[in-house]
Amino acid sequence: MTTDPTKQEATGLTLRSLLTGCALVVLISLGAPHSIWTFGSTEITWSFFPAGVGFLLLCLILVNTLLKQYIPAWALNPAELIMVLAMSLVIIGIPVFLTGYFLAIPTTPYYFASAENQWGEFVIPHLPAWLLPSNEGLAMTWFFEGLPPGEPIPWATLFDAWTMPLFWWLSFIFTLFFACFCIVVILRKQWVERERLAYPLMEVPQTLVTDAASGLPPILRNKVFWVGAAIPLFIVFWNIIGYFFHFFPTIEWNYPIQTLRGFPPINIRLYFPVIGFMYFANLNVSFSIWVFFVLTLVEEGLFNRFGLGVTEADKFVWGLPSTSWQCWGAFVTLVVWGLWVARDHIKDVFRKAWNTDLPIDDSREMMSYRASVVGLVISTVYMLVWLNKAGMEWWVASSFLAFVLIAYLGITRLVIQTGIYYLTTPVVSQAMTMMSFGTSAISAPGLAALGLCYSFFGDVQSIFMTSAAHAAKLQSSLGIARRGFALAIGLAVVLSFAVSLTNLISMAYEQGAANFNSWIFRVSSGAGMMAFGDVMAKIKTPADFHAQKLGFFGIGAAAMSVLTFMQYRFSWWPLHPVGLAVSAIWMIRNQAVAIFIAWAAKSLIMRFGGIELYRKAAPFFIGLIVGYFLGVGLSFIVDVVFFPGNGHAIMHG
Repeated sequence: MTTDPTKQEATGLTLRSLLTGCALVVLISLGAPHSIWTFGSTEITWSFFPAGVGFLLLCLILVNTLLKQYIPAWALNPAELIMVLAMSLVIIGIPVFLTGYFLAIPTTPYYFASAENQWGEFVIPHLPAWLLPSNEGLAMTWFFEGLPPGEPIPWATLFDAWTMPLFWWLSFIFTLFFACFCIVVILRKQWVERERLAYPLMEVPQTLVTDAASGLPPILRNKVFWVGAAIPLFIVFWNIIGYFFHFFPTIEWNYPIQTLRGFPPINIRLYFPVIGFMYFANLNVSFSIWVFFVLTLVEEGLFNRFGLGVTEADKFVWGLPSTSWQCWGAFVTLVVWGLWVARDHIKDVFRKAWNTDLPIDDSREMMSYRASVVGLVISTVYMLVWLNKAGMEWWVASSFLAFVLIAYLGITRLVIQTGIYYLTTPVVSQAMTMMSFGTSAISAPGLAALGLCYSFFGDVQSIFMTSAAHAAKLQSSLGIARRGFALAIGLAVVLSFAVSLTNLISMAYEQGAANFNSWIFRVSSGAGMMAFGDVMAKIKTPADFHAQKLGFFGIGAAAMSVLTFMQYRFSWWPLHPVGLAVSAIWMIRNQAVAIFIAWAAKSLIMRFGGIELYRKAAPFFIGLIVGYFLGVGLSFIVDVVFFPGNGHAIMHG
């Protein structure tokens, strides 16, 4: 969808849109950790258009429709709705994946150190005290175990223990977010206008929000839409009956099929959002994802059967090491090639930053090119200094930060191009840095700092950069004035951190973080134990660079280069390179069958009905997504009211 440049830009920043956006941010920030750690229900912020945001958006649209009918002056216009959606999307990774980890890992050393694990001798002396909450007054003990019943939270004492570490952690994370925002602004025009990437996840909000200025969105009056929505809604309603009557049969969402001995199982999942969103991806993209998934399954099975490949796993990498490193090589090559393709545009951006009088247009960006370039440079310098002060040598910090940004950029590129519903990086930056140079070349403080940085870069999911890219797409494509858009996003991020931190720290001291329904805070094998156990092992037993892992990395990079050449050289070549870049990521195993269904359905529709039938069928696939969002939201409400602590998770996300 393009915007007529002759039309005046719509204003999304109003007091009511800000207040509404802040209300949704608070609801998501409070609801996400409680949904999984207290109620045991569905994880509502997992994915790049999560059910929590989708359900609240639908509720808002329905309320807004009533306001248009009865109190038109109070109703939000489409630009305001997009502003509210952007504020909701950019904070999805904060309540659980960021706040959870950076409270779980830095709190671990002082509480879990013992004579048996020898952390006091090998780990704690190398950790920067200014990044670790102290255990003065048993602050960390009560964090994990909970205060005695009836005792109020001693906020004055906790203030001394938490203030300095939270300040320095937040200073780095806010700077990282700002750097990601600057990169999105710099590359937005390249992705949207030059390469015309698909942005499949934005089909739903664009359909629901636009063309609804005078009432209910037209798609909600489409029968084909409701046929699609009825499928996931029927399954949810059927299973809700089983919540109350255990003898009632339930419809399963997951059907794992074991193949040959030693080969990974194939997970057949009724993942309706994946089917719906992938319908809007290019056919060669969806075809390549499931083809390379099958090839990777065969490769992993052969490695397992014959005892080949890498056997040493990396922390926070959940796939088979051999194929994960191979996939990581393809992933990095994808990012490097994307930057090479964008080189002319990037040159224009930097020229505009140097000389604002040049005719290069940045009027539709959320920030000027000069502010973005200067902001990116200053942010990078600050993060490098921060990492160096945390213990990393300059070259270690540079390598680590470079691969962090590559990972974020790669995930963002893949999601906006392919519509993959949820995605992580094949290998974390810490592993790449340590395996490339060898742990023997990195000092003990450097290794400790790398382990500490699992706090924000370990379980890499629902990242800010991807959500910011989606927000930028909506802002520019729908003709919304950029004035205030960046301000609203910044306000949402700050508010979400404030609410999430206060909420999670309060929950921990009231219940004991170790009692949460989460492996992250687990006493014996949580995120902190994993991170510092890895640091301990590498300090005690340093090793040279890992030739075998780097060899698989090189294989993946070479294969990706060949696939990229074939794609650009031969128009008939059927395999898109992105399939290899995600082939070994464990999340793809849960989505591959749904991606195949979307590809097969779209292929048949295009073959027998062409573009006309494709457009007529689109409401059905949007219905699959909306029906799933409604079902998850209703199931969550039932869990909160009737089954607190014993909820019912729908799938995983």
